[in-house]
Amino acid sequence: MPKLTVYFKDKEIESFALDEGKVRIGRDETNEIIINSLAIAPVHAVIAFSKGVATIRALQDEFPITVNGGKTKEAILNENDMIALGKHHVLFNNASSVGGPEPFDETIENDPSVPLLFGLEPKLPNGNFQIMDGENIGKIIPIKKTMVQLGRPGQGIVVVTRKKEGYFVSTLENKGSLTVNGEPIANRIVKLSNNDILGINDKSLQFFLS
Repeated sequence: MPKLTVYFKDKEIESFALDEGKVRIGRDETNEIIINSLAIAPVHAVIAFSKGVATIRALQDEFPITVNGGKTKEAILNENDMIALGKHHVLFNNASSVGGPEPFDETIENDPSVPLLFGLEPKLPNGNFQIMDGENIGKIIPIKKTMVQLGRPGQGIVVVTRKKEGYFVSTLENKGSLTVNGEPIANRIVKLSNNDILGINDKSLQFFLS
């Protein structure tokens, strides 16, 4: 079942299961998802979910929405899409469950000769960025939160999302030069690999796992 997770300033606020039908998002109490902020319209957007496809539509021109940094009136949502509404962000997960039991957690050695039993998977390594140039060259930025923003308002911002499948980067404010290994991120969601270079305008950050 798809899941919507609401964030404010990188902090997770609440998660919602997305059932078949329509879900309204806004600050009015009649909405299914209520975001109490003056930057949000009384009824800001609606998400329709039918036959496995989720679509978001903005309801008022003066209260726009963006998906992965691109302003849109209506868009089909894909796994890990990041929606911006006012100062809040909503992460769309297509196959996540809400309210289920926590996965069985046990530390095991990641030995390829030993098969994984009972659905156990190796623990996700810690993700980090190292600044490669400028006055902060060599500084390590650990990815400790589920969602981390990098960049400056007005110059371009990316969002790095930590999931069980790995680390993903997408644009939140698609301005300036935002790249992975020299390729523009644009409206893509890029899974980061060890030693990838994230470019944010004139800054370079190397991603590595530890």
